[in-house]
Amino acid sequence: MISIIIPTRNEERKIVTTLRCLQEIRKKKICEIICIDGSSIDKTIEKAHNLTDIILKHQPCRSLQLNIGASVASGEILLFLHADTTISPEEIINLNNGINKIKWGFYKIKFDSKKIQFKILAFFINLRSKVFKYATGDQAIFVENKLFNSIGGFSNLKLMEDVNICSKLLKIHRPFFNKFHVITSSRRWDDYGFISTIFKMRLLRLMYYLGVKTQYLEKQYK
Repeated sequence: MISIIIPTRNEERKIVTTLRCLQEIRKKKICEIICIDGSSIDKTIEKAHNLTDIILKHQPCRSLQLNIGASVASGEILLFLHADTTISPEEIINLNNGINKIKWGFYKIKFDSKKIQFKILAFFINLRSKVFKYATGDQAIFVENKLFNSIGGFSNLKLMEDVNICSKLLKIHRPFFNKFHVITSSRRWDDYGFISTIFKMRLLRLMYYLGVKTQYLEKQYK
């Protein structure tokens, strides 16, 4: 079984779309869905209630939310899915069928925008993942439950927890770079500007690699 772990905070606009397409395989026990909410003040929990197996509440810190979700997961594979990212049920079935062969990996990415700049951005994100063997959380990172626990889960970071866990896992095993795509929202780029958001993301990642504390990076990210 696959445990799909979704951290949320004020995601009432996106969460139903993310969860609804997974209900058929959830009913067949191919997956379980665990939502860990970080103090939402909207109707996220209310809307997710009948579409998930477990809902937990925690302070808003994605790395901690993900670790808490993993701690109650019963699946052999943990799949960490952002609330604004959708994955087809067929891909969960494929992942479940390959449980004994997979240690960890991630998916290619597409954006839910038809604008050409997002197709170009997705191309370069996927190329980066293929070359450097790491992903961001939008790419639905998945990992064997036992392996996840053996590395201590996500480090307690305010930001870059996705890049950090890929670095830890890469020391143990090469990732499986899934040829199929997940579809994620373009809303951050739309809301804050395409070029400025790309620049900010690259700058934050550079600062992380230079050793800047993630508490500071989180403030710049918002």
